[in-house]
Amino acid sequence: MERRVKMKHKFSITISGSKKEATTKAQALGTLAAYLDTQTLETLANVVKNDPDKVALAKQFLGL
Repeated sequence: MERRVKMKHKFSITISGSKKEATTKAQALGTLAAYLDTQTLETLANVVKNDPDKVALAKQFLGL
């Protein structure tokens, strides 16, 4: 039986916006990182970066 040890790492990132907006963005990114695996996060980032039509569709689905 393989046992995985969860390790925590600290990173420093720069997020644009007001302090409140940047804090909210950082918290949202932390939530995504905690619940999504690496491949899913990479794929999501690629879609956001390269496929605006899918991003628009996702926003519409989310009611944004």
